[in-house]
Amino acid sequence: MVRTTSSVIIFFLFLAFPAKAFSYFVANDTDTSKYHIPDTVIVKELLITGNEKTKRQIITRELFFKEGDTIPGFVFLKTVDRSIENLNNTTLFNFVNISYADQGGGNFTIIVDLDERWYIFPFPIFELVDRNFNEWWQSKDFSRVNYGFYLNWNNFRGRNEKLRLLLRWGYTRRIGLYYSIPYINKNQEEGLALGITYSRAREVAYNVNRSKLVFYNNPSGFVREEIATYFNYSHRKGFYNTNIFSIEYRQNNLSDTIGKLNPDFFGNGATKQQVLSLAWSFRRDRRDSKDYPLKGYLYQFDAVKHGIGVMRNEPNLLYFKSFLKYYQPITNRFYASTWIQGKFSGKSFSPYFNQLGFGYKDELVRGYELYVVPGQNYWLTRTNLKFALIPTRKVKASFIPLEKFQTIPYALYLNVFGDIGYVRDRQWPELNPVGNFWHYGYGAGIDYVTYYSMVLRVEYSFNKFGEKGFFLHLTAPI
Repeated sequence: MVRTTSSVIIFFLFLAFPAKAFSYFVANDTDTSKYHIPDTVIVKELLITGNEKTKRQIITRELFFKEGDTIPGFVFLKTVDRSIENLNNTTLFNFVNISYADQGGGNFTIIVDLDERWYIFPFPIFELVDRNFNEWWQSKDFSRVNYGFYLNWNNFRGRNEKLRLLLRWGYTRRIGLYYSIPYINKNQEEGLALGITYSRAREVAYNVNRSKLVFYNNPSGFVREEIATYFNYSHRKGFYNTNIFSIEYRQNNLSDTIGKLNPDFFGNGATKQQVLSLAWSFRRDRRDSKDYPLKGYLYQFDAVKHGIGVMRNEPNLLYFKSFLKYYQPITNRFYASTWIQGKFSGKSFSPYFNQLGFGYKDELVRGYELYVVPGQNYWLTRTNLKFALIPTRKVKASFIPLEKFQTIPYALYLNVFGDIGYVRDRQWPELNPVGNFWHYGYGAGIDYVTYYSMVLRVEYSFNKFGEKGFFLHLTAPI
C-alpha cells in the first residue's frame, strides 16, 4: 500500500515539473535581424489610440517603456510582448495591439492600439443555491434558486476603479456594495478596496455526514443572518508583485434549532458569532492571461488570523495557505499546467462554520464534486495536458447592435487531467470518511473560451471509488 501511494505521488510530481519547467523564467536573446530592429531602440514617441474612457496613466503603468527610453534591441520585442500581456491582464480591453515604426537613427514611434470593453453591466442573477451545478442536478429543484441583479461598473471614471451593487432575492437574499481603486498615489503603487454586505438564508448546511452536506431549512423563515464588511490595502511594486493587507468583520446569527442540531457550528451551542479577521497576502503573477492562461505562473501566500480576542464568541484560528499555478507551452498547440496548493492550520479548535477543506469554491480533486471534505490541513495537486482544437479566433457578428460586442473571440481546448489530494480532519473523522486519506481523480474534458472572461468547461471524471460522470464548470481548470 505504501509503495503504491509513493508511486502515485512520484507520477504526479513528474507531471507537475516537466523537464522544461522553468524555461519561462529565463528570457533568451531574440534574433532581431529578421524584424529589422537596430542594436539600440530609442522611444521617440508613444501614441495611444482607442482609449475613449481609460486614462492614459492607467495604460502607461503597464508598459515596459516610456517616451525617451533607450532599449537594447535584443530585448525590445520582449518588452512589447510583456506590455501586451500586462494590458490584457487589466481586463479593460477586448484586444490590444502594439506596433512600431523606425523613424531612422534608432528613433522609434510606438503605437498602442486598444479596443475597450463595455464597462457597465446591469447583469441579471439567476443562480443555484447549491455549491455547484452538479450538486443541484441531483434534485433539479427550481425553488432552490436566487434571482436579482448586479450592477457592475468597471473602469469607473477611467481609472480602473470597480463599483458594484448587488441586489439578490429568492432562496438566499443578499444586498451589497463594493468599491475598489487600484492606485491612490502618484507612483501608482497603492490601492484600496472596501465592501459591505447583508444577507439572510432560509437554509444552512449545518454539518456533514459521510462527507456530504446536511441541511436544515425553514421555507417560512430565515435561519441565518449575516452582516460583513472588509477593507483592503494593496501595494503593487513594479508589474508582478502585490502585497494585500486586509481587515474584515463578520457577524452571524442563527436560529436556535441549528445550535441544537450541531453545537459545534459556532462552538458551545452558540447561535451568534462575531469575528474580526486580519490577513496578509503576497501575490506574484507572471501569467500571459488572467482569463485563460497558457504560459507563465501565479504564486500566492496567505496568512490569516480569525479572531483577535475582542469580539463575542470569537474563534481563535490561524492558518497559512499557499499555491503555485504553472503553465507551460509544449508545442504550438499543446500545453501543460499544474496547480499545487497547501493549507496548514494551528491545533486550536475550529468551529464547523469557520473551517474549509475540499469542495468549497474550486478547491477539490476533480471527480469529487459531490463531496465536501472539511478539515484543518490539506494538500492538492492538479495537472492538465491540453490541445488547442481551435486556437483563438475572432468572428464578426454585425447583427449585434453594440459595437463592443460585435467582434467575438473564441477558442476550444481538449484536455486530459489527473489530480491528487489529501485533507487532514482531526475533529470529526467519523462524519468525514473521505478525509484523512489520499484521493485521486482523472478524466478528460473540453473548454470553450470566449470574451469577457467567460469559460465553459465540461469534464468526464473518475474518482478513487470508481464513481464517474459529467461535470460542468464555469472557470478555467487551473
